[in-house]
Amino acid sequence: MLETNRRADHDEAAVLRLDPLMLAGAQADELGMMSSLRREFGPEAHLAATVAGGGVFVLAARAGRENEVAGAIRRRMAAVAPLRLTGARPGILAMFIEDADRLEWLGLRAKLELEGQTRQFLTLPQARRVVAVTCVSRLELFGAGGPDAAPDGEVRFCNPAHPAARAAALAPAVMSSG
Repeated sequence: MLETNRRADHDEAAVLRLDPLMLAGAQADELGMMSSLRREFGPEAHLAATVAGGGVFVLAARAGRENEVAGAIRRRMAAVAPLRLTGARPGILAMFIEDADRLEWLGLRAKLELEGQTRQFLTLPQARRVVAVTCVSRLELFGAGGPDAAPDGEVRFCNPAHPAARAAALAPAVMSSG
């Protein structure tokens, strides 16, 4: 690509893109540069950077498919709800997302992927016993969510189709935050 002066190349297995980097002196430190690159290439990108003389070389690679965390959560909820909830009482599914790092968790929330997949699950027959779903990451569970943590440490989604969704006694537990 450097030889032919092309900025992009792709096939079924990989997509390669070369972009010139404009880094100010203040951004050249590792933390400033890497956070700037993360904003530029996204949270899914795998980054490698090296400095040679006065120049910086960065390699950014991204997986060929989308992040499937939210979809996996929806599939897991659909599998466990009928097995664990009898329907005798309103059920709340609590989903613990263990392997998501801070950027991935923030991305799931910001792009509304988690909300979309959860709300899609709540329309399925498997969700008829579920009054609400809560989702929490490891960071927020252990109080390390920081200033961008979810309200009350978790993201909650109410199932408006469930009869108990409007019960005053359950309101604090089922009120949607996402």
